[in-house]
Parts: sequence; structure tokens; C-alpha cells
Amino acid sequence: MARTALFLSHGAPSLLTGQSAARDFLIRLGETRPSPAAYVVVSAHWESAPVAVTSARRPATVHDFRGFSEALHSYDWPAPGAPEQAEALVTQLNATGIDAVPDAHRGFDHGVWVPLALMKPDASIPVLQVSLPGRHSTDADSWRLGRALAPLSEDNIQLVFSGSLTHSLRDALSAPEDAPPAPFAQEFADWARQAMAAGHWSELMNWTTAPQARRNHPSPEHFRPLLAAAGAASGAGEQLHESYTHAALAMDVWSIPV
Repeated sequence: MARTALFLSHGAPSLLTGQSAARDFLIRLGETRPSPAAYVVVSAHWESAPVAVTSARRPATVHDFRGFSEALHSYDWPAPGAPEQAEALVTQLNATGIDAVPDAHRGFDHGVWVPLALMKPDASIPVLQVSLPGRHSTDADSWRLGRALAPLSEDNIQLVFSGSLTHSLRDALSAPEDAPPAPFAQEFADWARQAMAAGHWSELMNWTTAPQARRNHPSPEHFRPLLAAAGAASGAGEQLHESYTHAALAMDVWSIPV
């Protein structure tokens, strides 16, 4: 069976406690997808130079947000780390020309623990988080990171690229969770979906010229996990889920052959 990575849109932290089609889907996905030996997750919420890999044995749950419920601000998702595997991954990344280091202090941000807490609420499977390249990096750097991570899938490791297909927070914060999708978000998302379904991953590198690009992504960090997934891809993607929350957040989940 071909190994596949997952690209998922993690939405707002309230995805964990709210009511939405995306939340229901991630719960079902965790129940039906075979459990991997470990998860390796690239989240939009961690950028560093050099690239870093969590190496704590028990990484903390990082509450990197404000203004949500006390239940979210106090939520603990105690998935184990994997220090030995982290060191091996750092060595592997350096061998591909990507400057990488272990980070024994970094915990899991909400781009990791919110979707994985829905998929694997028992927090029993080891997780490594890999940072995106630093703020002064390019889209091509994210692509190269994904390509370097792709071989991990051969070892029953589930690669997860956690970002957002669309990410206009200005529009999302003013809309209720169940608001209908905004046309500008649909326009950009449909452009990306067409490329992904056809396996034309290199087209995503031209995202800044796509319809409504800058409204959907005023900054690139939430799109770059998808560019890393594109770098890992070896064929056409399969859309597993499509919905919207807060009008402006496309909550797609894709399976991507690597």
C-alpha cells in the first residue's frame, strides 16, 4: 500500500470544543485510519532557523492563543515525544542539506495538539514536531523540507502538514463558526484544490498570483505547510474532507501519496 501524508487545515483552537463538520471528520479519521508508529507534524505555528525538531520526552501542551474558553487554555494533551527518533531525524535532515537542530524545550502548539487530540484523544502515540524554516525563508525552503521528510513514511510514520488552505483571520474573527463560506475563500481554495487533485503540485508555488491570494493569506506561514506537503508528494492528492468554519477558513483534509 502506498504511503500517504496528510495535509489538514487546523482552523481555530475552538475546533476542539465546538461543533463543526471538520471536527466530526477528524474524529472519524482517527477512528478508522490505522495507527502509525509515530506522528511527525509540521505546523504553521512554529518557524525557526535553523529548522528544529522537538526532542523532549514529554513535550508540553502550548496554549499559543488568547481569548478562547478556559477549557482550551487549560487543556493538556500529554502525547509522548521520542528523543532518540528526534536525534535521528535531525541527522537525516542535515544529511539532505537542511540545517537542523533538536529542541528539548519546545512543546506542541495548537496546530499539532488540536487536530491530533480529535484524532487520537488517548495521546498514546509518540509525536515529533518539525518547525517550518524561519521567517526569512522562502516558499522553496518549505518545499525542500517536505521532500526531505518524505522518506519517513516508509517507516510507518504518519506525516502531517498542519496549516490552513485559507486563512483570513480578519474575516474569520467577525463571523460565527457556522457561517456560510465566503466567496473569496472558495475562489482561492478551488484554485488550490484543482492543482492538488491533478497532482500539479508545482503550481502551488505560484500561489501569490492565485485568485484572492493576499486576502486569504496576508502572510505565508499558514500556506507553507501545504507547500511542504507538495514537496513530499509523488502523485495526485485525494480530498478526504471539505467544509468551512467562520466563513473564511477552508477546513480541507487531503491524503497525499509520498
